[in-house]
Amino acid sequence: MTELGKRLREAREEKQISLDELQEMTKIQKRYLIGIEEGNYAIMPGNFYVRAFIRQYAEAVGLDPDELFEQYKQDIPQSYQEDIPQPLSRVKTRQQLSAEGTKWLDWLPKLIAAAFVIGVAVLVWVLLQHNTAGEPSTRTSPETAEVESSKNSPLEQAKEKQSAKESDEKAKDENAKGENEQSVTDDEKPTTPTAALNVTTKQGNTATIEVENASSFTVELSSKGASWVEVYNTKGHSFYRGNLTKGQTKTFDLSAESEVWVKIGRTLDVDVKVNGQPFAYPFAPQDEVYQKLRFILKK
Repeated sequence: MTELGKRLREAREEKQISLDELQEMTKIQKRYLIGIEEGNYAIMPGNFYVRAFIRQYAEAVGLDPDELFEQYKQDIPQSYQEDIPQPLSRVKTRQQLSAEGTKWLDWLPKLIAAAFVIGVAVLVWVLLQHNTAGEPSTRTSPETAEVESSKNSPLEQAKEKQSAKESDEKAKDENAKGENEQSVTDDEKPTTPTAALNVTTKQGNTATIEVENASSFTVELSSKGASWVEVYNTKGHSFYRGNLTKGQTKTFDLSAESEVWVKIGRTLDVDVKVNGQPFAYPFAPQDEVYQKLRFILKK
Protein backbone atom coordinates (compact mmCIF):
# COMPACT_ATOMS: atom_id res chain seq x y z
CA MET A 1 0.00 0.00 0.00
CA THR A 2 1.36 3.44 -0.99
CA GLU A 3 1.38 6.42 1.38
CA LEU A 4 -1.33 8.04 -0.75
CA GLY A 5 -3.52 4.94 -0.61
CA LYS A 6 -3.02 4.68 3.12
CA ARG A 7 -4.07 8.30 3.67
CA LEU A 8 -7.17 7.95 1.50
CA ARG A 9 -8.21 4.77 3.30
CA GLU A 10 -7.72 6.36 6.74
CA ALA A 11 -9.85 9.36 5.69
CA ARG A 12 -12.59 7.01 4.44
CA GLU A 13 -12.62 4.97 7.64
CA GLU A 14 -12.61 8.14 9.74
CA LYS A 15 -15.76 9.25 7.91
CA GLN A 16 -17.26 5.76 8.50
CA ILE A 17 -17.79 5.24 4.77
CA SER A 18 -17.70 1.69 3.46
CA LEU A 19 -16.32 0.81 0.01
CA ASP A 20 -19.85 -0.01 -1.14
CA GLU A 21 -21.10 3.42 -0.01
CA LEU A 22 -18.11 5.11 -1.65
CA GLN A 23 -18.86 3.25 -4.88
CA GLU A 24 -22.45 4.60 -4.82
CA MET A 25 -21.21 8.14 -4.07
CA THR A 26 -18.51 8.30 -6.78
CA LYS A 27 -19.88 5.77 -9.33
CA ILE A 28 -16.36 4.24 -9.47
CA GLN A 29 -16.19 0.45 -9.50
CA LYS A 30 -15.23 -1.07 -6.16
CA ARG A 31 -12.19 -2.90 -7.62
CA TYR A 32 -10.76 0.42 -8.82
CA LEU A 33 -11.30 1.96 -5.37
CA ILE A 34 -9.41 -0.97 -3.82
CA GLY A 35 -6.68 -0.53 -6.47
CA ILE A 36 -6.29 3.15 -5.48
CA GLU A 37 -5.92 2.24 -1.80
CA GLU A 38 -3.40 -0.52 -2.60
CA GLY A 39 -1.51 1.59 -5.18
CA ASN A 40 -2.30 -0.99 -7.86
CA TYR A 41 -2.74 1.34 -10.85
CA ALA A 42 -2.13 -1.42 -13.40
CA ILE A 43 -5.80 -2.48 -13.25
CA MET A 44 -6.97 1.03 -14.27
CA PRO A 45 -8.12 1.75 -17.86
CA GLY A 46 -5.29 4.31 -18.20
CA ASN A 47 -3.22 6.91 -16.38
CA PHE A 48 -5.81 9.61 -17.06
CA TYR A 49 -8.41 7.58 -15.17
CA VAL A 50 -5.98 7.04 -12.29
CA ARG A 51 -5.82 10.78 -11.62
CA ALA A 52 -9.56 11.27 -12.23
CA PHE A 53 -10.52 8.45 -9.82
CA ILE A 54 -8.10 9.72 -7.13
CA ARG A 55 -9.65 13.19 -7.41
CA GLN A 56 -13.20 11.83 -6.98
CA TYR A 57 -12.14 9.60 -4.07
CA ALA A 58 -10.45 12.54 -2.28
CA GLU A 59 -13.43 14.88 -2.70
CA ALA A 60 -15.84 12.21 -1.39
CA VAL A 61 -13.84 11.78 1.87
CA GLY A 62 -13.25 15.51 2.36
CA LEU A 63 -9.59 15.81 1.24
CA ASP A 64 -8.10 18.42 -1.13
CA PRO A 65 -7.13 16.54 -4.35
CA ASP A 66 -4.71 19.25 -5.57
CA GLU A 67 -2.82 19.08 -2.29
CA LEU A 68 -2.61 15.28 -2.57
CA PHE A 69 -1.34 15.47 -6.17
CA GLU A 70 1.44 17.80 -5.06
CA GLN A 71 2.36 15.89 -1.88
CA TYR A 72 2.33 12.40 -3.45
CA LYS A 73 3.31 13.23 -7.01
CA GLN A 74 5.97 10.51 -6.89
CA ASP A 75 3.20 7.90 -6.39
CA ILE A 76 0.83 9.17 -9.10
CA PRO A 77 1.48 8.67 -12.84
CA GLN A 78 2.37 12.00 -14.47
CA SER A 79 2.41 11.24 -18.19
CA TYR A 80 -1.27 10.75 -18.83
CA GLN A 81 -2.04 13.01 -21.79
CA GLU A 82 -1.93 10.12 -24.24
CA ASP A 83 -4.74 8.41 -22.30
CA ILE A 84 -7.25 11.27 -22.59
CA PRO A 85 -10.08 10.16 -24.85
CA GLN A 86 -9.89 12.20 -28.03
CA PRO A 87 -13.13 13.99 -28.96
CA LEU A 88 -14.60 13.51 -32.35
CA SER A 89 -13.17 15.90 -34.90
CA ARG A 90 -15.32 18.94 -35.55
CA VAL A 91 -13.55 19.79 -38.81
CA LYS A 92 -15.62 19.05 -41.83
CA THR A 93 -14.06 18.08 -45.11
CA ARG A 94 -14.63 20.10 -48.22
CA GLN A 95 -16.76 17.31 -49.63
CA GLN A 96 -19.07 17.46 -46.57
CA LEU A 97 -19.40 21.25 -46.86
CA SER A 98 -20.03 20.96 -50.58
CA ALA A 99 -22.73 18.32 -50.02
CA GLU A 100 -24.47 20.48 -47.41
CA GLY A 101 -24.32 23.50 -49.73
CA THR A 102 -25.96 21.46 -52.48
CA LYS A 103 -28.80 20.47 -50.13
CA TRP A 104 -29.48 24.14 -49.29
CA LEU A 105 -29.52 25.04 -52.99
CA ASP A 106 -32.12 22.32 -53.59
CA TRP A 107 -34.35 23.77 -50.87
CA LEU A 108 -33.88 27.44 -51.86
CA PRO A 109 -36.56 27.61 -54.66
CA LYS A 110 -39.12 25.94 -52.37
CA LEU A 111 -38.39 28.40 -49.56
CA ILE A 112 -38.74 31.38 -51.93
CA ALA A 113 -42.08 30.06 -53.25
CA ALA A 114 -43.39 29.50 -49.70
CA ALA A 115 -42.36 33.02 -48.68
CA PHE A 116 -44.14 34.49 -51.73
CA VAL A 117 -47.40 32.61 -50.93
CA ILE A 118 -47.27 33.75 -47.28
CA GLY A 119 -46.65 37.36 -48.36
CA VAL A 120 -49.66 37.33 -50.72
CA ALA A 121 -51.90 35.86 -47.98
CA VAL A 122 -50.81 38.56 -45.49
CA LEU A 123 -51.45 41.32 -48.06
CA VAL A 124 -54.98 40.04 -48.81
CA TRP A 125 -55.76 39.83 -45.07
CA VAL A 126 -54.59 43.43 -44.49
CA LEU A 127 -56.75 44.71 -47.37
CA LEU A 128 -59.82 42.87 -46.06
CA GLN A 129 -59.28 44.31 -42.57
CA HIS A 130 -58.96 47.82 -44.01
CA ASN A 131 -62.19 47.52 -46.00
CA THR A 132 -64.08 46.13 -43.01
CA ALA A 133 -62.88 48.99 -40.77
CA GLY A 134 -64.16 51.58 -43.32
CA GLU A 135 -67.77 50.28 -43.21
CA PRO A 136 -70.21 51.37 -40.48
CA SER A 137 -70.61 48.55 -37.99
CA THR A 138 -74.30 49.10 -37.22
CA ARG A 139 -77.18 51.23 -38.42
CA THR A 140 -79.44 53.02 -35.96
CA SER A 141 -83.08 52.08 -36.36
CA PRO A 142 -85.92 54.43 -35.38
CA GLU A 143 -86.74 52.15 -32.41
CA THR A 144 -83.14 52.30 -31.18
CA ALA A 145 -83.05 56.08 -31.52
CA GLU A 146 -86.20 56.35 -29.43
CA VAL A 147 -84.76 54.17 -26.66
CA GLU A 148 -81.51 56.17 -26.63
CA SER A 149 -83.48 59.42 -26.44
CA SER A 150 -85.48 58.18 -23.43
CA LYS A 151 -82.25 57.13 -21.68
CA ASN A 152 -80.86 60.64 -22.02
CA SER A 153 -83.94 62.29 -20.39
CA PRO A 154 -83.43 63.93 -16.92
CA LEU A 155 -85.86 61.49 -15.25
CA GLU A 156 -84.00 58.42 -16.57
CA GLN A 157 -80.65 59.91 -15.55
CA ALA A 158 -81.93 60.53 -11.99
CA LYS A 159 -83.20 56.92 -11.75
CA GLU A 160 -79.82 55.57 -12.93
CA LYS A 161 -77.93 57.66 -10.34
CA GLN A 162 -80.25 56.47 -7.53
CA SER A 163 -79.87 52.83 -8.63
CA ALA A 164 -76.08 53.16 -8.79
CA LYS A 165 -76.01 54.72 -5.30
CA GLU A 166 -78.10 51.87 -3.83
CA SER A 167 -75.85 49.28 -5.49
CA ASP A 168 -72.72 50.91 -3.99
CA GLU A 169 -74.24 50.97 -0.46
CA LYS A 170 -75.29 47.33 -0.76
CA ALA A 171 -71.81 46.31 -1.89
CA LYS A 172 -70.22 48.18 1.04
CA ASP A 173 -72.54 46.45 3.54
CA GLU A 174 -71.72 43.00 2.08
CA ASN A 175 -67.95 43.71 2.20
CA ALA A 176 -68.15 44.83 5.84
CA LYS A 177 -70.17 41.73 6.74
CA GLY A 178 -67.66 39.47 4.99
CA GLU A 179 -64.72 41.08 6.81
CA ASN A 180 -66.43 40.62 10.20
CA GLU A 181 -67.15 36.93 9.45
CA GLN A 182 -63.55 36.41 8.29
CA SER A 183 -62.22 38.02 11.49
CA VAL A 184 -64.38 35.75 13.66
CA THR A 185 -63.32 32.68 11.65
CA ASP A 186 -59.62 33.56 11.98
CA ASP A 187 -59.98 34.07 15.75
CA GLU A 188 -61.68 30.70 16.16
CA LYS A 189 -59.00 28.78 14.24
CA PRO A 190 -56.84 26.67 16.60
CA THR A 191 -53.12 27.36 16.49
CA THR A 192 -50.94 24.45 15.39
CA PRO A 193 -47.78 24.03 17.50
CA THR A 194 -44.57 24.37 15.51
CA ALA A 195 -42.23 21.37 15.54
CA ALA A 196 -39.01 22.01 17.50
CA LEU A 197 -35.71 20.36 16.44
CA ASN A 198 -33.16 19.56 19.17
CA VAL A 199 -29.79 17.95 18.44
CA THR A 200 -29.26 15.58 21.39
CA THR A 201 -26.11 13.64 20.42
CA LYS A 202 -23.27 14.04 17.92
CA GLN A 203 -20.65 11.34 17.33
CA GLY A 204 -18.31 11.05 14.35
CA ASN A 205 -20.47 12.06 11.41
CA THR A 206 -23.73 10.87 13.04
CA ALA A 207 -26.23 13.16 14.84
CA THR A 208 -29.51 12.44 16.65
CA ILE A 209 -32.25 15.07 16.36
CA GLU A 210 -35.43 14.98 18.46
CA VAL A 211 -38.50 16.48 16.76
CA GLU A 212 -41.00 17.72 19.37
CA ASN A 213 -44.67 18.59 18.60
CA ALA A 214 -44.28 16.52 15.43
CA SER A 215 -47.94 16.55 14.35
CA SER A 216 -46.54 16.72 10.83
CA PHE A 217 -43.02 16.03 9.59
CA THR A 218 -41.80 16.56 6.02
CA VAL A 219 -38.24 16.54 4.69
CA GLU A 220 -37.26 18.25 1.42
CA LEU A 221 -33.86 17.57 -0.22
CA SER A 222 -32.67 19.87 -3.05
CA SER A 223 -29.43 19.13 -4.89
CA LYS A 224 -27.07 21.83 -6.18
CA GLY A 225 -24.65 19.28 -7.62
CA ALA A 226 -24.69 15.49 -7.30
CA SER A 227 -24.96 13.52 -4.06
CA TRP A 228 -25.83 10.05 -2.78
CA VAL A 229 -28.95 10.13 -0.55
CA GLU A 230 -30.74 7.54 1.60
CA VAL A 231 -34.06 7.99 3.51
CA TYR A 232 -35.44 5.02 5.49
CA ASN A 233 -37.15 4.08 8.77
CA THR A 234 -36.12 1.57 11.42
CA LYS A 235 -38.76 -0.91 10.23
CA GLY A 236 -36.81 -1.79 7.11
CA HIS A 237 -38.71 0.45 4.68
CA SER A 238 -36.66 2.63 2.29
CA PHE A 239 -38.31 5.84 1.04
CA TYR A 240 -35.42 6.68 -1.32
CA ARG A 241 -31.94 5.39 -2.12
CA GLY A 242 -29.94 6.84 -5.00
CA ASN A 243 -28.17 9.85 -6.48
CA LEU A 244 -29.73 13.33 -6.51
CA THR A 245 -28.61 15.17 -9.65
CA LYS A 246 -28.13 18.92 -9.98
CA GLY A 247 -31.45 20.79 -9.75
CA GLN A 248 -33.38 17.70 -8.52
CA THR A 249 -35.66 17.98 -5.44
CA LYS A 250 -37.21 15.16 -3.40
CA THR A 251 -39.92 15.69 -0.73
CA PHE A 252 -40.89 13.04 1.85
CA ASP A 253 -43.97 13.11 4.16
CA LEU A 254 -42.76 11.21 7.24
CA SER A 255 -45.54 12.26 9.65
CA ALA A 256 -46.58 8.65 10.32
CA GLU A 257 -43.05 7.55 11.35
CA SER A 258 -41.48 7.48 14.82
CA GLU A 259 -37.80 7.26 13.79
CA VAL A 260 -36.23 8.12 10.43
CA TRP A 261 -32.65 8.05 9.06
CA VAL A 262 -31.45 10.52 6.41
CA LYS A 263 -27.96 9.92 4.97
CA ILE A 264 -26.41 12.52 2.65
CA GLY A 265 -23.14 11.69 0.88
CA ARG A 266 -22.19 15.26 -0.08
CA THR A 267 -23.79 17.85 2.20
CA LEU A 268 -22.00 20.67 0.35
CA ASP A 269 -24.37 20.08 -2.59
CA VAL A 270 -27.67 19.34 -0.77
CA ASP A 271 -30.02 21.84 0.94
CA VAL A 272 -32.43 20.40 3.53
CA LYS A 273 -35.81 21.78 4.65
CA VAL A 274 -37.85 20.37 7.55
CA ASN A 275 -41.56 21.28 7.51
CA GLY A 276 -40.79 23.88 4.85
CA GLN A 277 -38.08 25.61 6.94
CA PRO A 278 -34.32 25.54 6.15
CA PHE A 279 -32.45 22.95 8.27
CA ALA A 280 -28.91 23.64 9.48
CA TYR A 281 -26.63 20.57 9.42
CA PRO A 282 -25.41 19.49 12.90
CA PHE A 283 -21.85 19.45 11.45
CA ALA A 284 -20.39 22.10 9.14
CA PRO A 285 -20.51 20.61 5.59
CA GLN A 286 -16.91 21.66 4.90
CA ASP A 287 -15.83 19.65 7.99
CA GLU A 288 -18.12 16.62 7.55
CA VAL A 289 -19.06 16.11 3.91
CA TYR A 290 -20.90 12.83 4.57
CA GLN A 291 -23.46 13.07 7.40
CA LYS A 292 -25.93 10.61 8.93
CA LEU A 293 -29.02 12.22 10.52
CA ARG A 294 -31.29 10.26 12.89
CA PHE A 295 -34.67 11.97 13.48
CA ILE A 296 -36.77 10.82 16.49
CA LEU A 297 -40.37 12.09 16.28
CA LYS A 298 -42.19 12.95 19.49
CA LYS A 299 -45.87 13.42 18.76
